[in-house]
Amino acid sequence: MKKILHVAETIKGGVATVIRTISAAPPEAHANYELVYLVPLDQKQELHGIDERQIRTFVRTRRDVRSLLRFAWQLARLIFKEKPDVVHLHSTFSGVIGRCVCVLLRPWRKPKIVYCPHAFSFLMESSPIKQKLYAQIERLLQKVTDVIICVSQYELDKAARFGIERKRMHLIYNGIPHKDEPLKRSDPAPIHLLFVGRLDYQKGFDVLLKAFAKVPRTDLKLTVVGSAVNEDSVECPPLDSVEYLPWVTPSEVQALYQQADALIVPSRWEGFAMVPLEGMAMGLPVIASDCTSLPELVSHGVSGYIFPAGDHQALADVLVKLQKPRLLLLGNEGRRIVRERFDSALMIRQTYDVYCAPTY
Repeated sequence: MKKILHVAETIKGGVATVIRTISAAPPEAHANYELVYLVPLDQKQELHGIDERQIRTFVRTRRDVRSLLRFAWQLARLIFKEKPDVVHLHSTFSGVIGRCVCVLLRPWRKPKIVYCPHAFSFLMESSPIKQKLYAQIERLLQKVTDVIICVSQYELDKAARFGIERKRMHLIYNGIPHKDEPLKRSDPAPIHLLFVGRLDYQKGFDVLLKAFAKVPRTDLKLTVVGSAVNEDSVECPPLDSVEYLPWVTPSEVQALYQQADALIVPSRWEGFAMVPLEGMAMGLPVIASDCTSLPELVSHGVSGYIFPAGDHQALADVLVKLQKPRLLLLGNEGRRIVRERFDSALMIRQTYDVYCAPTY
């Protein structure tokens, strides 16, 4: 029996989806694994469908020193108590703090360390000085990391240019389960646009609002689902034809996908976002920025539209020209692409192959 400890300092959004997906071992090996999770107490509900007895928590009020220290202390306690064979660290803060904790515990415990940044910190839009600092931290910590999972070719190639050794990195695309949803049908109703995700700077929510406000059309409706996570607050100004919803359940998100005509993903940087995958699997065309990994998923004029990241006028130009029949064709092609290239079964198998591979 191999024990896997999944560790995340925050899981709102796509990280939770990834963790839930890889919580199901390949059918032939299901009995060979035991999984344990460490997540923030107030985000525990994001792991719905997972046995609560497997979930451990820490108190996170915000991304401050106290919360990070509580996270580090609880992780150290868990490693001693649970004796995991593999510690799988999700996202940058978990990766930095988690690997430091593992190094400190090495005289007593030495689990295999698997790290998935879900977008390296040096891929963020920041100053060159900050990028160099982030890259230096990652270069130092890679020496104590057995495997680094990159979720896009862009991320892997960029990390190599910043000094991360290719031999430590594995490319595993995110995937989602196959869905047998009925094909969408065109109708003369308004065009319903959908945004799902954190309302943080990274996700380009501000770009979307600026673009939508510039479009001189009355037949566009926008639904925004989510809230700020890494920022204290984000202004959601009242706009005609815009509806704001808080985080909703997966079944409610599925219903919103079914009702929408297009999904908008205006991110400034990404690892490999789950939301566009989910939307495409439901037959939604995706209007995405050209940041980082998104062009590996969305092809302009094939499964959606691509515009320059951060350029609200370019996004507005796309929105002005939207037509329902064309969106329907793009959505059907996107559904086919997801089924062929981004199936969750492949993602799961590749992840568990990493767990079982000899320690680097």
